[in-house]
Amino acid sequence: MAKPPAPPRIAAPLKTTAIVIYATLLLLWLTIPQSMSNFLQGLAPSPVQQTLLAGAQTIRGAIELTHLDAPYRQARALFLRVTHKDQE
Repeated sequence: MAKPPAPPRIAAPLKTTAIVIYATLLLLWLTIPQSMSNFLQGLAPSPVQQTLLAGAQTIRGAIELTHLDAPYRQARALFLRVTHKDQE
């Protein structure tokens, strides 16, 4: 009698988890571009911080130009309307 096939095994669970986490962070950054700029502005000024901030602001501008952040902006506008909150 033949044995049933073994269930599939995850080859590298840590690698898979890391990929999912970093892909999620990248997706969040691309859909909520000001998040990275805000985070970097909160850091102590340094040459690295300034370089990263300039890069983040460039990417933010490109994302806003292509309207990749449209779902976030629509959801935020709805949230502000429902909660009667100001933009800031």
